[in-house]
Amino acid sequence: MPSAFFKWIDCTDKTRPRDLRRPEGTIVRLAQLTDLHVPGEVELVSRLRDLISPHVSLQNISHEISAISNEVGHHYRSTRRLYNNLVKKTLVGLHRLGVDHLVITGDLVHCGLAEEFLDVRAALEVSGWWGEERLTVIPGNHDRFNIYESYPSEPMEHFFPVVTPQEPMFKELPGGVALLALDSNRDPIDDRHYLERWLPNTVGRIYPEALDWIERNRSRVEGRRLVTLLHHHISSDWYPRTATGAFGGLMEPADGVEGLVEAIELIDPYSVILHGHKHDVMPVDYSYGSHQVGNPGGFANALRFNIIDFNVHGEQVMTQLELRP
Repeated sequence: MPSAFFKWIDCTDKTRPRDLRRPEGTIVRLAQLTDLHVPGEVELVSRLRDLISPHVSLQNISHEISAISNEVGHHYRSTRRLYNNLVKKTLVGLHRLGVDHLVITGDLVHCGLAEEFLDVRAALEVSGWWGEERLTVIPGNHDRFNIYESYPSEPMEHFFPVVTPQEPMFKELPGGVALLALDSNRDPIDDRHYLERWLPNTVGRIYPEALDWIERNRSRVEGRRLVTLLHHHISSDWYPRTATGAFGGLMEPADGVEGLVEAIELIDPYSVILHGHKHDVMPVDYSYGSHQVGNPGGFANALRFNIIDFNVHGEQVMTQLELRP
C-alpha cells in the first residue's frame, strides 16, 4: 500500500478522500520532486586552507565562507548513506502510487560534483525511473554552477539530458499533456549577477532567446494541457520575507517571469507551473493568476513532493505527500 511509504498532507480537491492510490479517470499522473541536494564528500581541510592563504582576496574570503557554510549546513551531510536511501525509498514508492512521469525541478545535487550526479543517476536507474519517457530533469543553480569553484567540475550534461538557458524543450506525454522544460539559470560567465561575487548563489532569469524559442515551436503542443517546469521561483507572496530575501534581491523571483507567463498563456491559459529553489513549502492551493503553481520545498529539508493528476476532462488535482522515514 502507498500509505506504508507516504502520508497525505493536503490536496486542491477538498472533497477527495485521503486515498493515495491513483484515482479512476486519471489519464496522466505526474510526480514533482525538487531540490534533492544529494550531498557528496568535500574535504573541509582544503577549504580552510584556501581561506587562510596569504593570497586570498576579500571577495575570495566571502566565497570560501559561503562555500563552507553551504557544505556543513546540509541536513544530511553526516548521514549521506541514510539520505540516499530515503531518496531511493521515495523513488520506489512512486511506482506504488501509479505515477506515469517523474519531474525533478532542479538542484538534484548539493555541490555540483560528479560523485553526487552519479549517486542520483544510480538511484534513478535502480528504481526504474531512468529514461526520457519516464523522467524529465531540469538544472538548478547547485547543478549548473559548481559552488566550490576552485575545483574543476564536469557539467550536468555529462550525466543527464538537460536543456540550456537559451533553448527550452517540449515533451509530449500521453493523454493530451505536454511539458515545457526551461533552464532558468543565468550564464555564469557573461551574465553573472553581481551579488554572486560575494554570496555564491544564483538569481534566476528567463532569457529572451528562450521566449523566442517557445514562440517558434508552440504550434507543436497547441491544444494540449501544459506543465511548465523551471527551477527558480516566480513570485514572493507565499514565503516568509527573510534577510536573504531582502538583501539586494538575492532570493527574489526570477527576472523575466512576466514574459514567460505571457508566452505559455498562448499555449494553455491555465498551464500548471512547477518550480523549486526556495525551500519553503508552498501551500498546495497557491496560484499565480490563472496558473496553479507547485513547490513542495527542498526534499532534503521537508521530505515532501507533489502529485498532479490530469483527468479525461483536462482538469488537474494537486496532492502533497510526505515520505514516512
